[in-house]
Amino acid sequence: MRLHVHDYTDVSLAGILDGAVLMHQQMAELLSARGDVVPHDQRVGPDCLAKVDDGDVLYAGNGPYAHLYHLWRERQGADFRIVREVHTTFWSGYWTQEELCAPLVRPGDVVLFPSEFTRQVFLRSFPDAAPGASAVVYPMLERTPRAPQAPVPPRDGVLRIGYLGALSEAKNFDQVLRVFERCHRETGGRAELVFAGKPNDPRWSTEAVLARLAEQGVPADAVTALGLLSPQRLPEFFSRIDVLLFPSTASRESLGRVVIEALAYGIPVLAADMGPAVELLPPRNLVPTALDSGTEFSMGRVGPLGRVDEDALVARLVERDFEAAHLPPVTAPFEDEALWRVMAGDVPAHEIRHDAATVERVRIGEREDADADPRRLLESAEDVFLEYFHGRDAALLERLTAYENATGRERPALRALVTRPERNLADYRALPALVDALAVPPLTYRLAAAPAE
Repeated sequence: MRLHVHDYTDVSLAGILDGAVLMHQQMAELLSARGDVVPHDQRVGPDCLAKVDDGDVLYAGNGPYAHLYHLWRERQGADFRIVREVHTTFWSGYWTQEELCAPLVRPGDVVLFPSEFTRQVFLRSFPDAAPGASAVVYPMLERTPRAPQAPVPPRDGVLRIGYLGALSEAKNFDQVLRVFERCHRETGGRAELVFAGKPNDPRWSTEAVLARLAEQGVPADAVTALGLLSPQRLPEFFSRIDVLLFPSTASRESLGRVVIEALAYGIPVLAADMGPAVELLPPRNLVPTALDSGTEFSMGRVGPLGRVDEDALVARLVERDFEAAHLPPVTAPFEDEALWRVMAGDVPAHEIRHDAATVERVRIGEREDADADPRRLLESAEDVFLEYFHGRDAALLERLTAYENATGRERPALRALVTRPERNLADYRALPALVDALAVPPLTYRLAAAPAE
């Protein structure tokens, strides 16, 4: 058996180094360290499979493009296993991948998820990813430094509150700011905020955040902004905080990599009591959250699925009512051995406590064209992929013009994606957005109302 992996070495990660992209990079490095790995470039198209023999294993771990490998394998008439991944929950990129893969999945193919929550969401719609064909595998612990538990400051001491991640409404960053401001006021100034991440809106720029907090009486020296951090600067960040806030209910949240990193560094985490955080943290560190059951969401957009209870979160912080840092009860999915087992054809089964209540509330919409031929959608997605990476811009622009005429709306942002010279496989704002518009429209979903108690 040989292992085939997309060559990730020339991918530019400037400005897009989120948790999923970082994992793609690290997985490529981990797998490529083996002596039996054969690199290829998926952007070439079907010819990238020229060296794949029957009995080999192909790892589709460079983004939401595994459906193309399945299609090309079918055309080639080859007999090799495909191990693919899903790195986000409610997002058209990976949902489209699984929808298009479904008719072509074979025995021995496996899909990997970062959390049991995300796995269970997908299992509801894609039964071919059932136990034995899917697993929670996210190897990162062996490349994550460890530190002793950080002591929790006493109530009369200064509490250094941390936030690390995208500075966005989807991650409920506005709630972080309000909670911190209240903690600072209610403790007589014995609270500080250290935050890092990329703002997705001018409201979350350092200058805007400092001005916003200053209006509430928070002095600038109580706030530290570290900007966009590289993985090498994580020790610096975690050395500056006593507790990490993770109030995210983002629709694309599939793990919260930063939660595991914080726990490994000995930093306790307070998080929304929904999604993947439920399987990573003790109940005492989960904050009550109200999910939105009145909105129909689109998988083409990211947003918050709910809001944490700010009163409860402030009380936990002020009273120091949270447990010290401990890694989750089940760590095997985050260790390298789980990945090597899958590559060898042994799919591990982990018993993981997860947020079953939210999973049960998920309702996925139907395609407007209920008779849409999955094969036609798959081949249309292939056409957009090849036109994009082979520089056939005229064909893409012709598709885009037809799309604009059909919708009665110009799409300058999409045109800019076509006309710019960069073609970055890791940039999820580019090709997946074009696939959404020109090939496979994003589905909708909603969260049903919580059952009456």
